[in-house]
Amino acid sequence: MTGQSDPARRLTISIGLHGSLLVAHASGDLDYRCADLLHRQIGDAWQDVPTVGVVLDLGGLTFCDSMGVGALVLLLHQSRAQRSPLVLSSLPARVERILAITGLRGFFHVEPSVEAAIQAAGPGHVTGTG
Repeated sequence: MTGQSDPARRLTISIGLHGSLLVAHASGDLDYRCADLLHRQIGDAWQDVPTVGVVLDLGGLTFCDSMGVGALVLLLHQSRAQRSPLVLSSLPARVERILAITGLRGFFHVEPSVEAAIQAAGPGHVTGTG
């Protein structure tokens, strides 16, 4: 099929554990073709593995549209339902701007690096919006 590509090739997601935290790295395009992939993979891992929280590194994103933002909001809802923090890290300027323009930035805890996000989401740390 011309003009269409496999969503898995547009977005790469790697998920691992750092102690009792789930740490996910996303790179590529977080758009309407693969937003569900991000939500499904992280959401499923989050439910399958007992963790104290999730760090989502977005530093490798090259694009994010409204469906990508929607996937982040769904993960935020899941974090609240599970009473488990979601901390975003390494937000590209474009994603930071989208969250600010939409009024969603204040709902997410954001840290400048994966290391800072791991510290913020770790056991014994209170994580509110950042």
